[in-house]
Amino acid sequence: MNDKDPGAQPEEGPGAEPEKVPDKVPEPGFADSIYGHTNTFYTAPKLNQGVPADPRFIKVLSAIEIAIGVVLFALIVFGVMLQVLGRYFPSVGWVGAGELALMSMVAMTFITTGYLVGRNGHIVLEIFDEMLAGTRLFVALRVVSAIIMAATSIALAYEAFVKIESEWGRLSAAMHVPIGVLYIFALIGFLSAAVHSTFKIPYANRPEHKLDIGEMEG
Repeated sequence: MNDKDPGAQPEEGPGAEPEKVPDKVPEPGFADSIYGHTNTFYTAPKLNQGVPADPRFIKVLSAIEIAIGVVLFALIVFGVMLQVLGRYFPSVGWVGAGELALMSMVAMTFITTGYLVGRNGHIVLEIFDEMLAGTRLFVALRVVSAIIMAATSIALAYEAFVKIESEWGRLSAAMHVPIGVLYIFALIGFLSAAVHSTFKIPYANRPEHKLDIGEMEG
């Protein structure tokens, strides 16, 4: 046997398994990542997928609220931009620009109250939701919550109605608009919130809609 002779090779019996060669060596840093799978906009299920559609009356009411809210938001932008331009170009300035933006913001907050209540866009404390999920007590909890929300909204709507008359004589400083106008938006918003809450009661056993900003676009 010379130096180039590798010598006798081990015999491969019928039960011997051939050595496995990995097809591809994983790149370092990816195969053993400490981070788990993360849902993104492209991997997570579509929001409100599988949720039953709202009644036609609720759809129409929500569309009207969103349309008024968009107009008021445009007035906010217009008032703020005009106020800013007035600082650099006094000739285009208007003393009521800031007041227009402020009153539009208050009115938009009130007019979208019902839509947010119907889409669970308001601030909530989910203390018992996880504990009672999937049980009849969870349905009862949703019914009680809807009743409390409807009663509270009706009470606030009454207070807004009273304030319309008492505040109608007061005028804003710049535009001389009756302050009672703002309480008209409050009255409409709280009445809408009561309607949205009432419609939740017979459907307490079905999945609820969640606030989807995409519905407000376009």
